[in-house]
Amino acid sequence: MLAIYCRTSKSKEEGTDYSIETQQKGGIALAEQLGMPYDFFIDEGVSGTLPIDERPAFSELMSLLKQGKIKAIYSIDQSRIERATEVWSIFSAECILKKCKYYPNGIELDLNNEENMLNANLMSLFNSYYAKLTSRKVKLANKQKVKIGKTHGLKPYGFKRDSNNNYEIFEEEAKHVRTMFKLSLEGMGVYLIAKEFNELKIPTKFNNFKGTIKRIDKYTKQEVVFKKSDVMWRGNVIHDIIRNPIYKGLRIWNKANLDERAEYKIDAVIIEPELWDKVNQNLENNKKNVGKKETYKYLLNGLIYCSHCGNQIIGKKRMRGRENTYKCKGKRPPNYGCTENRGIYLPRFETFIIKHLFESKDLKRLLVEAPRNNSETDNVRAMLNSKKDEFNKIEKQVAKLYKLLKDPDLEDDDSLKSDYLDYKKKSKFLKENIDNLSLKLLEVENDLRSKRTKSLIESYTSEIGFDEIKRLIHSLIERIDIQHTKFNKSGIHTLIIKYKNFEDQSTFVTNWQSKEWKWINYYKPYTEDEQELQDEKDLVLYLLERAGVDTSSEDLSGFKGFESISSKHESIVLNPDELIIFEDFEVIPY
Repeated sequence: MLAIYCRTSKSKEEGTDYSIETQQKGGIALAEQLGMPYDFFIDEGVSGTLPIDERPAFSELMSLLKQGKIKAIYSIDQSRIERATEVWSIFSAECILKKCKYYPNGIELDLNNEENMLNANLMSLFNSYYAKLTSRKVKLANKQKVKIGKTHGLKPYGFKRDSNNNYEIFEEEAKHVRTMFKLSLEGMGVYLIAKEFNELKIPTKFNNFKGTIKRIDKYTKQEVVFKKSDVMWRGNVIHDIIRNPIYKGLRIWNKANLDERAEYKIDAVIIEPELWDKVNQNLENNKKNVGKKETYKYLLNGLIYCSHCGNQIIGKKRMRGRENTYKCKGKRPPNYGCTENRGIYLPRFETFIIKHLFESKDLKRLLVEAPRNNSETDNVRAMLNSKKDEFNKIEKQVAKLYKLLKDPDLEDDDSLKSDYLDYKKKSKFLKENIDNLSLKLLEVENDLRSKRTKSLIESYTSEIGFDEIKRLIHSLIERIDIQHTKFNKSGIHTLIIKYKNFEDQSTFVTNWQSKEWKWINYYKPYTEDEQELQDEKDLVLYLLERAGVDTSSEDLSGFKGFESISSKHESIVLNPDELIIFEDFEVIPY
């Protein structure tokens, strides 16, 4: 087989003369000339400076070459194979060992010929030098662009590129920048400005972008994905815009490196320098006058979700004011998208959960006797292995970029720095995912799950503190979904509580006053008792036989029994003097 290797780099300076299609055509022509079957190995947007195991298609090619399945290799030139001498050394040695012919641009290069190998090695050195030179040229070119006022990279909000690649004011966005400065000078905080912008439906820069953004939820530590087009204004974004000197015509180059840091002027000025200085001075004064920030510890944040819009329901308590509820994020700034949900009084909600988990003897019995969920164990293990594989690949890339940045010729390359920081963030993100999944796997596959659950429930006493109670609750509950139904001037909340490491669920209802919580039913996915399971299998076989279906008990080996929903007739009634209220406020410096 002829292997046709094609590669393009993400760098415009490298390989832009050769499209993938052009490289493929050259390989096909050689295959027809040699009368050989062929296959494509394509790395798009992959640098030739990377090691073999970080270039997927080339790595596959080398694997097949080692197995003796490739008899000839085509690339449009040697730079497609490598821009690192160590890669060329491995590639050429393997070709010689396996007696595989190499055809750069369709012309055979005899790797056993000493003169040819000398020239090829010199070319490899040139390719490696060219990659470093290109990186240095890109850095210098970017710096020169900044110096003469040309745009580079993502444009700040309020600017666009003109026909000469210079900064030009984008009035459609610039008018909103001026409004930010005006409102800030008038004393409005950045979070209130963000709220007003969202209410007026002023688009953010991301609203015109496609794709998604990933982040770790601060409560659940789980990965959350949302569309860029749905990004709303936030206070920290407004703050960063007001603090950016580019709006007064001053662009900062390489601000992270004090030795290389430089300032350059641009002609496009959205905010006059005097006004910019005045607003920023006022912004700092406002921050200093804020005083101390109030924070409150919420027992259930990260567990509760709105059945109407899918948003989290989170706690909100103020030292001054009447708000003291768990309320849907869709009813809080900057969202305001949920019209159905209604808040639940915070102390009663938290007290109810504590009483349900730690004082209900029936719940303890139901959970301790619940069957183990093997399918969930398999799913968690598969997800964990997938994340570990992804993490290993990211770590290799981090190590590679770090090694490049140690090179004196590349240590100031901004694009490499940016890539390195991006991969470091991805690595941290995946590590948190792996830790959470590892913990979950231990929980769901542990044969002593019932004993652990029993121990957790029995660990609660009225003497333990907030942090320990929160740990116990988050160890026992995976999720709470709340639906609100309004009736004239009143209404009810319906809660479905899913228990952690179980598929069992409980349904409760309460009214707006949330003083009485009625336990409506308890759902179990599988039959628990072995005799009951056998009885249900016999019933299935009987029904199938009656229907004329030929089957046997072996065909039901995966049958776990029928789902069951048992009615409950219990209530948890909360008396005012029984409400569990933790320390009101913890005051920390702003």
